[in-house]
Amino acid sequence: MKHLNINIDTYEIDGEVIIGNIHTIVNADDRIAIVWPNGVGKSTFLKIISGEIRDYIGSIENIGAITLGYLEQIHFLDETKSIRDELKDGFLEIRKVEAIITTEEKKLEETGEFEAYTDALEAYKMLGGYTYENEIERVARGIGIFHLLERKLSEVSGWERTKVALSKTLLSRPEFLLLDEPTNFIDLASVEWLEKYLEENWKGGYMIVSHDREFLDQTVTKVIEITGPHGIQIYHGDYSDSVLEKSKKNNRQEKLFEEQQTLIESEKELINRFRAGSRAGFAKSREKQLEKIEIIEKPIQKEEIKFLFELPKERTPETIIKIEDAFIGRKEPLFYIRSVEMNAWERIGIVWENGVGKSTFLKTILGMRDEIEEEVRWEHIWKLKVLEGYLSVAKNIEIGYYSQMHESLDTTKTIKENFVISGFHYTPERIGGLLKSYGFDYHDGDKKVSGLSGWERSRLLFLFLNQKNYHLLILDEPTNHLDYDTREALEKSMRNYAGSILFISHDRYFVNKLAGKIWIIEDGELVVSYGNYEDYRYKKEKGINFDMSLFDADGEMNLVLEEKLWAVEARRIKEKFSRKKLKRR
Repeated sequence: MKHLNINIDTYEIDGEVIIGNIHTIVNADDRIAIVWPNGVGKSTFLKIISGEIRDYIGSIENIGAITLGYLEQIHFLDETKSIRDELKDGFLEIRKVEAIITTEEKKLEETGEFEAYTDALEAYKMLGGYTYENEIERVARGIGIFHLLERKLSEVSGWERTKVALSKTLLSRPEFLLLDEPTNFIDLASVEWLEKYLEENWKGGYMIVSHDREFLDQTVTKVIEITGPHGIQIYHGDYSDSVLEKSKKNNRQEKLFEEQQTLIESEKELINRFRAGSRAGFAKSREKQLEKIEIIEKPIQKEEIKFLFELPKERTPETIIKIEDAFIGRKEPLFYIRSVEMNAWERIGIVWENGVGKSTFLKTILGMRDEIEEEVRWEHIWKLKVLEGYLSVAKNIEIGYYSQMHESLDTTKTIKENFVISGFHYTPERIGGLLKSYGFDYHDGDKKVSGLSGWERSRLLFLFLNQKNYHLLILDEPTNHLDYDTREALEKSMRNYAGSILFISHDRYFVNKLAGKIWIIEDGELVVSYGNYEDYRYKKEKGINFDMSLFDADGEMNLVLEEKLWAVEARRIKEKFSRKKLKRR
């Protein structure tokens, strides 16, 4: 069977071992997730396999010459090309034959020789030349760039370019895909399409680096955990299976480690007691036995960031946001809101495609505040107002805002200087302690923000958010750049937070954990769905268009629901929402 025989003894940068001790076989049909925290070499591992990095000690044997497709940075050689032509270039063999056909057509006209021309037409047919443009349009529709096919690459946004690069990688039909964060910066609809495409249409294998836990649960059957210079751990099953298995494994290893440490201490005490005197030989013998013991290593445990979100002492108003007959946009309307409210203690997720105005909506809510905190650097945000209609935000409430673009950070200044800019005049010792508790080094305060990675900037913004108490948190893609453990720590903290949260996210796992209501922007209008994203998808698939959360524990079964579903399934839905309702009381 075709496979990759991977042996990476060590890969270093400036004397620091990034990854090492990796010895494994990857089959051509394996569907693998590469996981572990940021900064331990996941992307480096893909670059070595793809051949982009060659200066490592070890070898990669490609048994059977598996063709590899690698999606990493978004880079196009010719920005003047149309997106359609760029996607066509994913079909290298077909494009080569097209060039041959063009050449042979000219020869046919000049010489009458037709044999090479007919051979080229036959090859074109065999390769799928007469249908490949249909495949381009199918993928473009699915991932949401069909309307851009005739546009030039230079004319589209960053997230649209991500979709183009991903589409081209899929259309090139390699036997094995190497995908580095394919779901970053693409919208929820595109993530769901990609998930289904890989599950149902992709014939080969793949290796995926992703922090989207729901995506990994649906697409992989094996998990490789990269532990930097300490090698790898392999788990069979999806991402959730690997988390459970890892927890069990770590608990077993922790127990064995503690038992061995107790044994070692006991042996050392015994040896020291009899080291001198008539039983010195006995002590020496025990010491030699102790030296032969294979030491069990303590499980590697990353220190968890403890986010802390708390309410101010002032009472939260019952209604926080109220919107009636409003048009949202910058200059031209992007979508319409008939009538919605956000009440105290609600957690509302805003979802769906990029470009529909989700971030503009959040900034409009911020812009409609009556009071502006001058010390916070949001001047460019406060300018947005509702284009038409009514939008009010409760007075005298504290609002904390997290932007996925990190606009409130001054990248020309140091971390310490950004503390001052954000209104926190702390001592260097306090800054150092806070930085350490958010995964930085104690002395990182003198680093320029411009030199920080995306996930470092994200943690810095959350550090600042946690310095004040807020009635309402407004969050734009809060889990972007965060690794698995940090996302779960953030979820845990937000579930314990007693205030209100309005957030944008395409991380379904996060949305399902946090949201009690969904605002969906589609077809130019904002609509409301009660429950989390999983509930929204369920209702959409079953054709249920009413609020299931209205059920109570003692109410009669809704006949409409029972007509649409089997009685057992209808009862399950009723019980689920009854529990939610009782929990909120």
